[in-house]
Amino acid sequence: MSKYKFIKKVEEMIKTEDIATLRLIGPLLKYVPGKFQAKAMESSSKDNPYLGFVVEPYSTFLFYELIDLDWARKLIPDGFELEKTNVFNDGEAKYYIAFASFNVKTPAFAGTRLEVNVIARSKKTGLISWIIVDYDTNTLSHDSLKGVIDYTTKQAVFTTDYAGNIIVDITNPEKNRSLVFDLDSNDAEYKMLERNFWLEGNLSVGYGREISRNSPSAFAMKFDPREVEQAYRVDLNKISSIKNTWYPGLFKDQVDEVLYFPFAQHFLSDSPGSYSEHDNVDEMIKEFENLDLDNIPPYSVESLRKMIKIGIVSNSVFITILLLIILALLIK
Repeated sequence: MSKYKFIKKVEEMIKTEDIATLRLIGPLLKYVPGKFQAKAMESSSKDNPYLGFVVEPYSTFLFYELIDLDWARKLIPDGFELEKTNVFNDGEAKYYIAFASFNVKTPAFAGTRLEVNVIARSKKTGLISWIIVDYDTNTLSHDSLKGVIDYTTKQAVFTTDYAGNIIVDITNPEKNRSLVFDLDSNDAEYKMLERNFWLEGNLSVGYGREISRNSPSAFAMKFDPREVEQAYRVDLNKISSIKNTWYPGLFKDQVDEVLYFPFAQHFLSDSPGSYSEHDNVDEMIKEFENLDLDNIPPYSVESLRKMIKIGIVSNSVFITILLLIILALLIK
């Protein structure tokens, strides 16, 4: 694979016109029945199983040690079990929950996300897995429980300033939860990450028990392993104004590890409804190195346009029938 070819391909798959179209029609998808959404997503994934996924620079991860393990087990599907792991290669293995804050762009949406992950292991594949038990975002999203949904919160700030501070304020007032902090990225130490944790975790990403309807399925990312080889470890004394009101009592109050990636990370993610399961890291690396990038088709929003049409037509038919029934009853 020639230099930068993978990065350029992922970037080329993300078109502003597609993002704008989906941002416009996205809120209307709540009127489309879930089974039609699932069918459209399945059809789309057959046409193109890949979704370009770019995490912008300075994505930040806060790791807390879990203390209520029984509660944590109830948050993940039965197909996974809690797993102790260390974040850096010189760290101590613990049961972790990770709060990942980042700006992201894909062919379907662009915006800020906070993903809350319980670290587990897949009983099926044996891979360390990141289980997204919940999330907040200021843009479109999709999961099997809610289908395509609009933002979960308007208050989602993830940015940097001239002095090297990373500033995060992601607050969901309706659900009374927030993650608010800022950290000084200066003088952070560039450290080797725990290889299996970061590589396997990106090969096996699942959703929590509620969101996935207790499904053991996990989607995978294809990427250059060097994307998650090193990160900046932040001194805990460099973090201020921290406020984390998620899951009180589930994890320790004091954050255990904090890190950020100073560069953009480029992935080919499985499209919604597509699951390219791998048995090991080497299998993914080999597949990544042999990707036929020239023959990967662009992501299409046509399936979602069809969903909107189906939703509008089906709702119109339902309303028409209902009005006719009411009219008939009045005439009697």
